[in-house]
Amino acid sequence: MNGIEKTTKISTNLKNFYLDPNNYRFVDHKDYKKVDDNNILDNKIQQRTRNFISGKNREGVKDLLDSFKANGFLEVDVIQLKDLGENRYLVLEGNRRVTALKILKEDYDNGLDIGNFNPDIFKKVPSFIHTNEDEATHRIIMGLKHISGNKKWPAINQAQLIYDYLKPYWENGYYDKEEELCESLGITKAKLRSSQRAYHLILQYKEGDYGDQFNSDMYYTFAEITKRPSIKKWIEWDDSSYNATNEENLLRLFSWLSNREEIDELDEDEIDDAKKFPPIITKYREIQDLAKFIDNESALEVMEKENSVAQGLLASGSKEQESYEKSIKLLNEHIDNLDRLKDLLSYDDIVKLQKINENFTKILPSDSSLDIQSENVSLAFGRSEIKHFSVINIEQYKLFKNFKLEKLNRINIFAGFNNTGKTTLLEAIYLLTKQNNISAYFEMIKLRNKLTTLNSKSLSLYLNENVKVSAVFNEIPTSVSLEKLESVQIDKKDDYIASYEVIANLDGESLKNTVHTFTQNPLQRYYEKIEILCNSIFKSPYFYNQQEIANTHGKNVELKVFNLVVEFLKKYIDKNINNIELTDVENIKRFLVDTEKFTDRSVPITSYGEGLQRIFEIALSFAYCKNGVLLIDELETAIHYSLLIDFTKFIQELARKFNVQVFITSHSKECIDAFVQNDVYNEDISAYLFENINGNITSKYIGGERLKYLIETISLDIRGGIDE
Repeated sequence: MNGIEKTTKISTNLKNFYLDPNNYRFVDHKDYKKVDDNNILDNKIQQRTRNFISGKNREGVKDLLDSFKANGFLEVDVIQLKDLGENRYLVLEGNRRVTALKILKEDYDNGLDIGNFNPDIFKKVPSFIHTNEDEATHRIIMGLKHISGNKKWPAINQAQLIYDYLKPYWENGYYDKEEELCESLGITKAKLRSSQRAYHLILQYKEGDYGDQFNSDMYYTFAEITKRPSIKKWIEWDDSSYNATNEENLLRLFSWLSNREEIDELDEDEIDDAKKFPPIITKYREIQDLAKFIDNESALEVMEKENSVAQGLLASGSKEQESYEKSIKLLNEHIDNLDRLKDLLSYDDIVKLQKINENFTKILPSDSSLDIQSENVSLAFGRSEIKHFSVINIEQYKLFKNFKLEKLNRINIFAGFNNTGKTTLLEAIYLLTKQNNISAYFEMIKLRNKLTTLNSKSLSLYLNENVKVSAVFNEIPTSVSLEKLESVQIDKKDDYIASYEVIANLDGESLKNTVHTFTQNPLQRYYEKIEILCNSIFKSPYFYNQQEIANTHGKNVELKVFNLVVEFLKKYIDKNINNIELTDVENIKRFLVDTEKFTDRSVPITSYGEGLQRIFEIALSFAYCKNGVLLIDELETAIHYSLLIDFTKFIQELARKFNVQVFITSHSKECIDAFVQNDVYNEDISAYLFENINGNITSKYIGGERLKYLIETISLDIRGGIDE
């Protein structure tokens, strides 16, 4: 480790930086070929490396480009270099950052906007040179960041780095180097050896008949194989040499993972007519089932004949199948007998039968529910004060394609005709705040389509388009993508429908949340942790979420600000209101209003008009969304126009008090005008006109002070356009 610490800080021109063409980030790319040291500086090699890193349409560095433009160059992640001589440096760590800088430099040279980035940085990029230039040190530097650090690579890339580090010591000193590497990277020996067992088995696969079919998604399947004692025994796996020695069984196992062809007779004229079979095993969880019958040759033959692990497992459990069928037969006979003797049933018999019926109902399959709870959700920025969204990009979400919104403020008003994407934009922002909390997506679909429950079938019906949105939040780039896919990593069973994967990225750190859905079997959900940007609520006149309203009330009581809401209602709507209380009687929650009109009882808040209820629910949301985001669709709905100036003023005051960023849609000129006519905080307002031009959504911006001036001088109606 001492060698790693020998660094020299420099500032040098970006043009002197050369990307590492053998970076482990893309060594599993289908077009990758190892580059020897003599060719590292070749222009074509450098361009290919840059293309690998930046990806199609700059997707691989989009988050860094947004961050640089919004925040300038921050020395958060240090760029580490190896001196190649003659003022040329190989990037050991920070290849993505250097790639983003080179792209930004080209944009600047071509006269394109680079935001808040200082172009002087291009001539003096802060970085560190490592004086210890050996390959082992280079790999430890990368491992500290991408194996044990906060920018982890995919598991197969981690395994290959460890393999390359240890390979020179295979014949001598291997176990000592294992110890050293574990200490250097801060990982356990169990994790290191698990990765190496999987990687060595992958190498055997690559050397065999099916090696050209390997892809990085198969890594977890090989890792699962080397965890199963029964399979390791079947292929005669040797843990000391990381090698399977039963070549016949190994080839058979590899064939189950691969596309294969079988020719009945070697007829030269018919060789092109070979039968083609897809892989039997397509996800790592099937290995768990295979391990249960790997020693049962007849079950393996059934699996190969039916091309199904599930059928092999079923064949291996023939005794259980016979017992199951016998139980059903006996049950039918007993039910027939009970039906014949039903006139003899007593009250006690009926009670027993009802209990039996309850147990029987549990056996019967039903539609799998998707009402999953958002447990153990953490806030990305804790409860500290934040700076909210400054830029929002929607690459793909319903009507929106490559749409960008800038100059966001504390209060953001969206106006426009129907079908211009106003509500859809609120949804996209809401989902950004929820990051990898996939239950928020499901809840949005349920509410938007007015479903009492959401099951796997309805989800598949309503969620067919992928989602990709990004933003700058609290001066940090973030993105969220949602993809509907067919997973290769699970046992799909007969009732598998689809899988959904949310990937959230915040400042370069990714969090996944994957759900596999079935018609009747319970969903399967996998995630490391759930983290949201901030607390947020989507308020729509068409959604009603009783639990959400109860939660917002609880937060107002906790912060001792509930009286602010009651006082507003009392002052501007009904002076007879004394107080409002949430009651819970026999699991029925409802708000009761203590009013001077009825001295003998309180009355349900639902006995008041919808306008009071809507104001009440919106106002409660601010305390809950403290240091967060509140999205309000069609604010004016059910609210009398005479209340708009006072209520919009109240909204702006609450937004400042609780540091809430508000996004509002409106069809009402009176509502929009009220925000600038209430004489408070016009500098907090940004307004946007949305238009749908041949399916392309565009927006026009106008600031709060300018909006007030135009309304007062020419009675501007922003809904119809901005005509200055």
